[in-house]
Amino acid sequence: MSEQSHYSIVCPHCEAELDVELYDSINVVEAPSLRDELMQNQLNAVECPHCGFRFRVDKQLLYHDPERRVMIYWFPGNEQGYQQHRAEFLRSMEAISTVLPDEFDPPTVHLVFTRSELVERIFMLEEELSERVIEYIKYMMYTRNLEKLDPRRVAILFNAEDSNDRALCFVTQDLETMELEGVLEYDRSAYEGLLEMFDQDDQREQLLQLFPGPYVSARAMLIQDEEREAGGSAGPGA
Repeated sequence: MSEQSHYSIVCPHCEAELDVELYDSINVVEAPSLRDELMQNQLNAVECPHCGFRFRVDKQLLYHDPERRVMIYWFPGNEQGYQQHRAEFLRSMEAISTVLPDEFDPPTVHLVFTRSELVERIFMLEEELSERVIEYIKYMMYTRNLEKLDPRRVAILFNAEDSNDRALCFVTQDLETMELEGVLEYDRSAYEGLLEMFDQDDQREQLLQLFPGPYVSARAMLIQDEEREAGGSAGPGA
């Protein structure tokens, strides 16, 4: 079921203290309208009663789609806080597992750090696409054009709305301005070929080693590799 809690927050416009009720989790089968609110940027939106300013509160959220047997945990932040978020994520998974019967087959659980990643992952799962193969495609896009697609500056996001039977579409986003910059396409038949290749045991294992999870991100992996080469701290996958 969907769950809400009371929170004390401050209006970013007039700095008035507010007591608001925000969603901690949403079940999009029981309440499909909450899925629509999320996708329309309206979930956990607040209107200040003092100044009328309307804003969205980004907080931890569990997205649950029982029909697809999927849960997505959103921990607002970035990959720099991976270890802390991963620890919180594992504690949450442990708490859930303790109340499930032994014979229960648990859903697939995903971890994301940004709202863009959350929306992107929802679209992927609804289109029945493999998130690891999609991230592998992004990995190839980055590594083949690092001068233009610096992972520290540019995010590549799957674009479900413009994808079709011929091609999968992606958009590039400037992480400083958050502006969308360009469109990339990847032949869908090539995606199907990757699916077939990674269906083989040895190749599947290599893909899992490349993106071990629970946070599956080509951009974060490339940043991590760069930090390792420079002697920096370990990040996702460590």
